[in-house]
Order: sequence, then C-alpha cells, then structure tokens
Amino acid sequence: MSNVKVGSAKFGGEYSKRKYWKLKDGEATFRILPPLGFNDKEPDGRWSHFYNVHYGYKNSKGQMRVFQSPLVKNRKTKMVEAPDAALERIQVLQASLKDAKDKGDKGAETRISDLLQQYNLDNNHYVNAIDEQGNIGILKLRHRCKLALDATIKSLRDANIDPLDADTGRFFTFRRTGVGLDTTFQVGVKKRKLNVEGVGVVEQDIVHQLTSEILSRLGREAADLANLYKRPTSEEVALIVKTSNFMTGCSPAIDELFDKAETVPSAASTDDTTDHEMGQEAPVAARAPVALPTPKAAAPVVAAPVAAPVAAPVAAPVAVTVGKAAPTATTAKNATVGTGLPAAQEVSEMSDQDFLKSLGL
Repeated sequence: MSNVKVGSAKFGGEYSKRKYWKLKDGEATFRILPPLGFNDKEPDGRWSHFYNVHYGYKNSKGQMRVFQSPLVKNRKTKMVEAPDAALERIQVLQASLKDAKDKGDKGAETRISDLLQQYNLDNNHYVNAIDEQGNIGILKLRHRCKLALDATIKSLRDANIDPLDADTGRFFTFRRTGVGLDTTFQVGVKKRKLNVEGVGVVEQDIVHQLTSEILSRLGREAADLANLYKRPTSEEVALIVKTSNFMTGCSPAIDELFDKAETVPSAASTDDTTDHEMGQEAPVAARAPVALPTPKAAAPVVAAPVAAPVAAPVAAPVAVTVGKAAPTATTAKNATVGTGLPAAQEVSEMSDQDFLKSLGL
C-alpha cells in the first residue's frame, strides 16, 4: 500500500473563520485544549499566551487591523526602551476624559468616551477551547480569570488528573460577576449527577476525549497561539498613528504594513470586532494542506455531548500535534505611563480639527 497524503487545493484569497470568545457576566463552559504544534512543530508545553492588542486602526477600505503593542519597559529601571505611540494616544484621551469629568463637561465626556471605545488596548490570555456544542475557537481570559483557572488546574493535577490531556480533558465552568475593578471570576469543573444504586446521587466529572473528528478540525479551527497577532515595531506603530485619520482610524500605513505584505491578511489582524464579546468571529488565512496525526487509542471516558458542526467551505487543514501542558507561571502587568492633562474646555463645541488640536494630536 503506497504512502500517499492527499490534500485539498489552496486557492488565493480563501479563508475560514475562527471563533473568538470572551467571557460575559454569568456562566460559560469550555474545555481547554492541550498545547498544539502546527506545521510539523512539536508542542512546546504552552497552552496559553498573553497579548496586549490594539484596536481602532483600519485600512483604506475601513477594515479593522489589530496588532500587538510594541511597548518594552525595563523592569529594573522602569524606563521605556521601546515606546508605543498608539498607547500614548489612548493615555492622552484618558487624561482628557478625566479633565472633562472634573469640569463637569458632559458633552466633552461623551465625545472623548466614544473615541476611547474605538481606540483601546485589550489585555488577555488566549487559549484554544471547545464549547459544549462542539465549536472550536479561541477563548480570551482576563488575568484574574486565568489565575482562577490555574488554581483549579493545579488542584486537579495534585490529584493526578491532567484536565487538558487529549484523553482525560475536563470542561470548566467560568463564572463572571461584577464590573471594572470589581469583576470577579470563579472556575470549577463541570460535573454531572448520577444516581448510583445503594449510594444515591453522586457527582462525576465530565471527561472529554479528543476524537479523530475533532483532531481533523484543529488545523483550521484552532490557532497557533504563539503567532496570533502581528507585532509592528515602535517606528511602524508611530507611522500608523501619525498617518491615521483620528476620527475614523483609517491609515495608509495599515495598507502598507498589513495588506500589501500578504495575499490574505493574517488571522488576528483581520479581527474587526469592536466590543470583543463572546461569539464574534475573525477571518483566518488559508494554509497549505498537510497530514494530520493519528489520534491515540480511545480510553474509557464519560463523553460530553458534542453536536456535529455544519460543514462549510474552508481552506485545507494544517498538521497539528497534540502535546502535554507544562506547568508555568505567567504574570502580566498593564503598562501605565503618565501624561500631562490637555485642555478639554468646550470640547463638545469644537470642530474635529480644533478638538484634535486641543489634545495635542
């Protein structure tokens, strides 16, 4: 029998859509996927990655292109070694908003708040996940939620259970309550109730295995977490900010840096979501077809109900290798750089040009 690998043709401009989730108030349940290796790379043990991502900038067609912050700070000296012009713009707006609130200028407050809805820096941990309906996508987790998840995973590992393993995975129930700095997260293992004769009702973890069907979908529906977002240099971000239309976010530098450099925009660079909430999707670049790994032999498990997804035209799959999670401690801190308070008096009555001039932009 010949050893022939058959793939699908790759056509220019084709892409599939990856699903992005972000936790909202209430409960949501997901199974976190183990580390994945894409395109013949071995999994490195990392099952989550942290990103500071800028939203608000668009190409000449008005399509959102998001990117990593280039900010680098020396931890010892606290000095900025690589600046971030997009972050500095946000800080100017935040200072102006505070000034408007202090003066009781509701018109200016509304106008500046709208711009801060457009220009924002989103800080999240990213993991590959499966929901209870069988959808595969990328789940965004705030740092405090990630810490709660880490604690739950540690308790399971202490009991010799690997909740991210391909054969012994667990579904986690995430509970989010509160707003702003008062937001709290709780993470627990999803269980089901069983009526055991002579014992009564007992709870049992729902165990989830990565079947061959799920493995075959990972290449196009999961993501290489190490390469989710482009990271322009400080100089490139400064050019994006300088050449952008402040009110619309459109910048010719976006066309040069993002769209002309590739036939199909990269996965996360096309994330045009504005509220970044659960269930929104972002297009994903097509990749060349390669072989998928053979799944491990099935182990006796209590399978979670997973609905079969509706087939859709997508790009050819990518080879994905499933690995084991390496226990790591991740710490992330948001950058804060002080700025002066620009004048915001009578901002609500200014023209766009005068408004921007008052902010020093």
